[in-house]
Amino acid sequence: MKVEAFLKAVEDLTGSKVKEVSEADKDCLRKLLANNDSRIDCSQFNELLLLVNKDRLEPPFFEYFFTRRCRVKGIVAGIKRFQKTAMLRYGNFIWAYRTLSRKKDLSAFLLELGEFGIEPNLEIKRLKGRRSKLLEIDSVEREHTVLLGYLSSVGIAADKERCDFLTRVEATLGSRGTLHSLKSAVATFAKPDARNDLIALIDNFSKVKTTQSMTRFRRFLVESSGHIETNRITLESVRSTGQRNQEIYLTWDHMDIYFATSMRKAWEFRDLYGFIQQLMSTRRLKELKLRYFDPTQSYSFYRINKGLLEALMLKRAKCTVYSVQDTDTLGKDSELAATLAQGKPVIAYVPEVDIQKRAAELSREEPTTILERLNFVLYADESFNRSVSSDDYQFVRAFNDEEFSTSRIWRSVPDAQATRDIRSRFRGDIRRLCSIVAAAEKRIYDGRAKTLRQVHPLALQVNLDTGVANGVLVVRQIAQCSRLLRNIVTRTMNFELDEDGQFWYLRERISDCVYRVVTKDRKLSNCFWNFYLR
Repeated sequence: MKVEAFLKAVEDLTGSKVKEVSEADKDCLRKLLANNDSRIDCSQFNELLLLVNKDRLEPPFFEYFFTRRCRVKGIVAGIKRFQKTAMLRYGNFIWAYRTLSRKKDLSAFLLELGEFGIEPNLEIKRLKGRRSKLLEIDSVEREHTVLLGYLSSVGIAADKERCDFLTRVEATLGSRGTLHSLKSAVATFAKPDARNDLIALIDNFSKVKTTQSMTRFRRFLVESSGHIETNRITLESVRSTGQRNQEIYLTWDHMDIYFATSMRKAWEFRDLYGFIQQLMSTRRLKELKLRYFDPTQSYSFYRINKGLLEALMLKRAKCTVYSVQDTDTLGKDSELAATLAQGKPVIAYVPEVDIQKRAAELSREEPTTILERLNFVLYADESFNRSVSSDDYQFVRAFNDEEFSTSRIWRSVPDAQATRDIRSRFRGDIRRLCSIVAAAEKRIYDGRAKTLRQVHPLALQVNLDTGVANGVLVVRQIAQCSRLLRNIVTRTMNFELDEDGQFWYLRERISDCVYRVVTKDRKLSNCFWNFYLR
């Protein structure tokens, strides 16, 4: 080992420059380091440190990072192991070396390392040996998860109010009433804020139904009233289940994973439900008996209580899985930042879109959902105009969504026959539209993954207690997410240590994302840690 390499390694170990070493001492180093295969123990390594004017260290430090008797050629590898641990636990090298090198007792040394000194095999054994939960949640099925959102009740209540109003008005018109006279009566008697929606509902009925008689409209109101009432009863039942689930979550003695997301549209509830079920059913996670908070299974009648519950779950969980969906929201981004600020890992899952597969999935959705997806990508895909062909661009611009919109006359009750008719009449247009939307979604998600990895201001946060810089781990596939999540909860994460002229980087291997960083700016580092460590 060359003297210059050893001096650089010692600087990396202690986090500070090596003060001037005499030529006589350098000659000694050349002789002592000449044989790469020669073994040194703790006391001999201390003699090397003192030759270059550095503080000595205690045996627990040496044995943990270098092993009891280390070869000369293994010095650099041992120092890299120390640097990785220092970046994880302390966020710097100077304080880490000063603190750990002075621990004379192994138990005190491991206690100082905390969770970063836990033996992985013991942690896996502990997780597998957990007893089962006394109380399990009652699963809300995928299609009903949207009923746990606050906006779903608004749609059902509004539909009931409209249906009841139209039923009363239709009854006053008697047997001579027509759809035209019904619209006139609505224009006269309906409240101003409800008038346009009611008239639009009658117009949609006229477009969808081949028999546009008042008799047919009366039957339509009766059928709709039954569907709406069924939805209302289902809503109450599902929310009661969600409320019980919330109370059960509060009783669990462990909480390993928090799922952060934003859910406003029905497909966002369904997508998150499917993602969580697929992820947590993988064998590598299932055997660990992990407990996790699933927001698609919980409900509170009071938004403040819901906020308090989620804040508690976020505090208790070991890590957060941040599901990158269509929209970023204040709540979801706050949960990401709050997790990083506690020094806990965040996995950001950004779906990797297969255009053909995604287009096929979209084609099975309701026409109104496809329209909502189209409107979203037109808003979110900044490169849409430049990315689609001129023919597709003109097709989208000329697309008339009015026919699609009538497939859902009520907010909460889709019209199955209208949906079938639209799919039959517009089969080619739907297929083309879904391909365009799927390609735009791929661009959006690819862009978000790149943003989180490279430029997002939330992608690196400082632990408010320790000052350690904490980075987001971005994955694109469920298999990746499963492996990384297991590594996090079992304390077996794997890292590469890189450096350039400005920083040291600790890069997690599965995600290839920066998890820790240490600046080489000495002024910033000195001022930062002076304030944080005091």
